[in-house]
Amino acid sequence: MKFTHYGFSAMLIAGISASMGLVGCGAPEDTVDEPVSDVGSEGLPPAFQEGSDDEGSDPKNPATADVVAAVEEVDTSIRDAAEFGDDALLAGLVPEGWSQTGDIEHFNIATLYNKIDGRSELYMAYNVKGLSWVSMVQDGNADNFLDVFVYDMSTTTGAFGIYSVEREPDQEKIKIGRECYKTGSNLYFWKGQHYAYINASREDPENNAAALHAAKTVLSRVGDDGGEIVGLDWLPEKGLNPDSIQYFMADAMSLDFMNQTFVGMYDFGEGAFKSFISKRDSAEDAKSIFEQFNEYGGEYGDSVEQVSINDVEVGLTDWGGGFYDGVAVVGNSIFGVSNIDGKEAATAALKNLIDQMK
Repeated sequence: MKFTHYGFSAMLIAGISASMGLVGCGAPEDTVDEPVSDVGSEGLPPAFQEGSDDEGSDPKNPATADVVAAVEEVDTSIRDAAEFGDDALLAGLVPEGWSQTGDIEHFNIATLYNKIDGRSELYMAYNVKGLSWVSMVQDGNADNFLDVFVYDMSTTTGAFGIYSVEREPDQEKIKIGRECYKTGSNLYFWKGQHYAYINASREDPENNAAALHAAKTVLSRVGDDGGEIVGLDWLPEKGLNPDSIQYFMADAMSLDFMNQTFVGMYDFGEGAFKSFISKRDSAEDAKSIFEQFNEYGGEYGDSVEQVSINDVEVGLTDWGGGFYDGVAVVGNSIFGVSNIDGKEAATAALKNLIDQMK
């Protein structure tokens, strides 16, 4: 099947592209614009919900759910999953003027799909332990609600990873937790090994105050040992926008041979470019992935050219239309750039990275 060029940027999502991450390798012409499978949107963050007249339910980007296709398939038929959840995490969360609706609910890895069908595989790829959930409504206004989702992601790196792939650029930052941002009527935040978001049916001062109260209460109840995010310093620092960094634990850029990969956006001259990096167990492993990148580009791109930049072998894939991807190896690091307009610009961007890596 002939692939349309989107470089390493086609099969993850337009929404993640907006958030400055890489978005996959060339996607098939007959699938790149296909809609996401028809699953219910209840329980999903707004980026993954179907459209609604309620402000709080409007999607961040309707295409964002395509990220599910970028994660390796995970078996959801687990039969021996451990029980998960403690009501104490979300008990007494409701502020004055609001009432809890129903019980606090918990979902382990075997039942997570019941709450976020169509999204559970992504969370499982980040080693989620489970989800705790509660909903509340404003007294006297049953149509105005807040839903609170708190995920235990097993590790600090996992919590950052899932937060990073759902993060959007240029949103209002809130100084709570490790990181937090507000988009529309919703809050997204993480601390320690927990990632959470609060969906609100609408944005107004009362909802904002109630959501912030709930977020601060949750954060006061989860621990954080201050552990570092393994790999956060892999991307060269010069020119990097730190708010653009994303972590893909599996199937980065829709490539099944890429895992534990960080991506980020660099300011470069008058433009910008996307970069990725993964540190492998050995130089031989990194070289093997380099060869797989070039084989993929040779199969689906117009051509692959291997050149030398500062004595480093580089693979440049021409995807047609003047767009290029590039990949290189230094030591046990495999890294590259994605979807750059023009061969000279792609070469210059790679040189920028190589100069910092050597």
